[in-house]
Amino acid sequence: MRPTGEEIPRQQPRGAVSRADSQVDGGALGPHAGLRFLLGFVATFRGALLAVMASFVASSLAISVLPVLVGRLVQAVAREGVSAGVVYWYALLLIGANLIHDLFWRGGEVLYRRLLVHRGYECEDVLFGRVIGQPYPYFVGKFTGKISSFVATIGREFRDTLDAACFTYVELVVRIPATVFIMFAVNVWSGLTFLGAVLLMLVVGRRTARRAFRAEKKLADETSELDGHVIDIIANFVSVKSFHQERAEYAEVRRRRRRVIDAARRSSLWDIVFWASMAVIVRYLVWPLSILLNLYLYRSGQLSLAEFATFLSVLVMFSDFIWMMVWEIAQLNLRLARLEEAYHYLFGADPVQAAIAVGPESPASGLQVDAGSSAVVSGQVELRGLAFAYPDSPTRSVLSDITLAIAAGEKIGVVGRSGSGKTTLVKLLLGYYPLPAGTVLVSGCPVSNDRLAAAISYVPQDTALFHRSIRDNITYGASVAVPEQEVQTAATRAHAHGFITRAPQGYDTLVGERGIRLSTGQRQRIAIARAFLDDKPILILDEATSALDSESEVLVQHALEQLWAGKTVIAVAHRLSTLRNMDRIIVLADGEIVEQGTHTELLAAAGRYQALWERQSGGMLPVD
Repeated sequence: MRPTGEEIPRQQPRGAVSRADSQVDGGALGPHAGLRFLLGFVATFRGALLAVMASFVASSLAISVLPVLVGRLVQAVAREGVSAGVVYWYALLLIGANLIHDLFWRGGEVLYRRLLVHRGYECEDVLFGRVIGQPYPYFVGKFTGKISSFVATIGREFRDTLDAACFTYVELVVRIPATVFIMFAVNVWSGLTFLGAVLLMLVVGRRTARRAFRAEKKLADETSELDGHVIDIIANFVSVKSFHQERAEYAEVRRRRRRVIDAARRSSLWDIVFWASMAVIVRYLVWPLSILLNLYLYRSGQLSLAEFATFLSVLVMFSDFIWMMVWEIAQLNLRLARLEEAYHYLFGADPVQAAIAVGPESPASGLQVDAGSSAVVSGQVELRGLAFAYPDSPTRSVLSDITLAIAAGEKIGVVGRSGSGKTTLVKLLLGYYPLPAGTVLVSGCPVSNDRLAAAISYVPQDTALFHRSIRDNITYGASVAVPEQEVQTAATRAHAHGFITRAPQGYDTLVGERGIRLSTGQRQRIAIARAFLDDKPILILDEATSALDSESEVLVQHALEQLWAGKTVIAVAHRLSTLRNMDRIIVLADGEIVEQGTHTELLAAAGRYQALWERQSGGMLPVD
């Protein structure tokens, strides 16, 4: 509220430790973690910042001497016998100081635009790098809309703070000491009055601002929760429309909005208390006391006209910028409140990521990449004694003692009822959760599952595309530019070229958010085309043909068999008919491998696989 008028996951595979958690632990980073992050970022361009500030310091020094020059000019004009040359000399000094103030101020503005404006936006690059570099559990445990909102909040607060530091804080740091010094030069009592007023305002302001700080943190949290909820509703508009929940969602947004309004009212209440206390000090104490005191001293001959004029000039200037000082201190507290709330949500439970150093030339230095992740992993893949439980249920094992060797080039099918552990196994192979050393081996050598994941192409069951062109979605993941002919060849082999060419802009057609403009089958064929371009030695298919009609399934299955040549394949399927030609089929139940063999061998064994096969309806595995 501005013054009016002149008042200007923890991982659980047998003891592994997660790097993120779904709950925000405000104490994990300690107090002022967000401020420390910003200071670390500012250190990467401190030379430029000091150059800009030096210009504003010179400008502020020039304007600080104006009251003294006004006093001297008034004295010269009023005193008899003073030559016109002296009077004009003081007038020229007054004009010169004002011009110097403006020239250095304009120079500071130019330097700020040249050296610092882009830094305010690079801060968001650093934050995005840190966020996108977080492991899979981080995103599972957080509200994605809130993550986006808080990244934008920190970037906005940093830009506002950087702006205020150069255009306001520097001036305050120069002018407040200069004002007190000038008042002491006028007379000791005036100096003590102003010094006492400044100290009293800082003490009172600190106490009231602390309450405003807490209220603003609460408001920031409620606002981000509402923003995230609205984003979530809009992102899932298909479900809203399908179940006719428009009124219910509108009512929920209004309910959450009322909470934001209540928090805003509490925050504004402490703003009022803050400003009222400052007004009492300035208007009811400083002005009456200092004016009456200096008027008495002047009338009694203890104060010269020059000193009295200087005092009046300082008092007017003080009353102008002291409100700015109080306002900026209040705003700084509120910015820090919003900053800390956002930073602790983003990184409060992850001290490892929070401690990442920010390189001066690398805005994305927050990204964490395995040093060997770019190396190609080939050879036999082996899992030894793999056990896993999700962070939110550490006592409930999802996978237990999975031991499995997959030869290079072998085609493996994975089946099992819902909840048997198929999806979890895929997530671990893709590196979503870190595994203990020695759990994954390639050609007999232990590797991290992060490094293994770098050698895997993945076709998911539910393909969510980016709101980009079809071409961009097909080439997503390619490390180099892909020629147009290769893009079309991949689409043709995935039986996607036909519907793509019929789209309004062909390969340049935007697919909509999460690919909403395409059917499920079309999205899946885009994912298969992407896999053709992502030439990795291991291929994971998670129900890759489940959304296709029978005719397309046969064609795509044939295309996938071409893609498989020379690759290690792990295919998860409910439709068992797609796995009959696999080299081996793994049957999971309750997180354990209970059977394995070829399709024929498993049928002959008359075990779980045979029961699943016989109970299929239309080729699909029945759901319990």
